[in-house]
Amino acid sequence: MLIADMIHSCSNDKVAQAALSCIGGTFADRVASVASKNGVSAGRYVALVVKDFALRADGAAHAALQEQIARCDAPLLHGLRRILESALEGGVFLCDEALGMEPHLIGGASFASRSKYQ
Repeated sequence: MLIADMIHSCSNDKVAQAALSCIGGTFADRVASVASKNGVSAGRYVALVVKDFALRADGAAHAALQEQIARCDAPLLHGLRRILESALEGGVFLCDEALGMEPHLIGGASFASRSKYQ
């Protein structure tokens, strides 16, 4: 249920931006930098990553994430950070119809492969 709530809420750019601000620190700065390099706002980038997770992550990935956030003080923020870390490491294959963008790989240092949420 927590993961579904996170996906639902953080698929919105403004909510995603607020969540990233709550995480804060150098991690949020890194996300904002990658977003800027890809021509989108940090909130938009986070929302796109969350949507990618919702579309591509299998049951095992959901179960693993649920296990990781089960006993956290802030499970939604911790889960969001885990999803973003995966995207920053491997890139995310996205199609953002709202921006009129064709499918492309967006992410961190490597644009070579699709993201894996494991």
